[in-house]
Amino acid sequence: MIEPLTHAEILAAQIGAQDAARCGCREPAVPREQLGWMACLLLWVFGDDRPRALANPRLEAVRRFACATRAGHAPGVALVSQLGLQPAHVAALQGLIA
Repeated sequence: MIEPLTHAEILAAQIGAQDAARCGCREPAVPREQLGWMACLLLWVFGDDRPRALANPRLEAVRRFACATRAGHAPGVALVSQLGLQPAHVAALQGLIA
């Protein structure tokens, strides 16, 4: 029996669809603690509108899948395999964000 999508996965898909409309499917922002002083200065001057990564790797993969699908790109095989979802789940996610 196939488990239904969790509420968190549905919310991650909705966030991904909003990210596609708002700022495209760019890589998530790097935490500022990992940046050097010059990169921090440039972010302070010019700002950063990249989406923040979700804490859970599976939810981040769902967000990226939804973002790529909403933007009209075919998600990579690695991303779909990282999700580990059944074909029914993939179809449900595509239906949610269409």
